[in-house]
Amino acid sequence: MSQAKPFKIKYEVYPEDGIFVARCLNLDVSSDGATEEEALENLREAIELYVERNVEALHAAADAEDEEASEDDEFEDEEEV
Repeated sequence: MSQAKPFKIKYEVYPEDGIFVARCLNLDVSSDGATEEEALENLREAIELYVERNVEALHAAADAEDEEASEDDEFEDEEEV
């Protein structure tokens, strides 16, 4: 298995209505906080959750695809006999 490459996240932080908003420019993820540091820490956590959920969804989709392919193979085998 190959080594995972680091993924650089681009982001911006800006003040808005008395708080700081941190927005990821690579993904549709943002967060906020009372300070720039808090907004960035919250953004890191939000990105981690986003990636975890999407990886789980990708694995579930791949598993469903594998199961469907397996069922198709069984059906084809039945037709050939």
